[in-house]
Amino acid sequence: MAFEHPFYFLRHGETEWNRTHRTQGQLDSQLNDTGRAQAQRAAELLRDEPIERIVASPLSRARHTAEAVAVHHDAEIVFDEALKECHLGDNQGQPHGPWLAQYWTGQYDSPNGETYGEFCERVWNAMQRAVAGGPNTLIVAHGGLWKAAHEFVPVEPQIMPLPNALPLHVTPGKAGWRQRALGQ
Repeated sequence: MAFEHPFYFLRHGETEWNRTHRTQGQLDSQLNDTGRAQAQRAAELLRDEPIERIVASPLSRARHTAEAVAVHHDAEIVFDEALKECHLGDNQGQPHGPWLAQYWTGQYDSPNGETYGEFCERVWNAMQRAVAGGPNTLIVAHGGLWKAAHEFVPVEPQIMPLPNALPLHVTPGKAGWRQRALGQ
């Protein structure tokens, strides 16, 4: 299965845990006031884009961001459990630490969580399924998913770490993906 169509990617709006550098993983933290405003701004930036389909993580921070966008489009939101953020096991709910940078390079496995390799495979397959549904699909998920995608395909220009609620339009090509940030 390959990425044959251009698509959109949107990381959820800010949560209090993003702001305070607390590890969310698959815990269900809510958007804060800033995150709700970011979701509304992203929805406005995507208002005139030809989005036909929205596939999102079921975690509330992504779900509420997707719902803000869906108001402007005649598109049902499909939730996919495989688009959840990485499961960081015993580290979920804890402050960020040096272990987190090691996790993102595959050099640390969070106790009772999934390895970085397992996470990358899971979300890569989920993203492929989402985009295989047709052109103009919007994936609303988490920053970790975008980082995982970079393990499989070069993405230019680099925007890492991906800011909260920055809509991207992605065009797959033979040599990699081109991404265009909307509203910048």
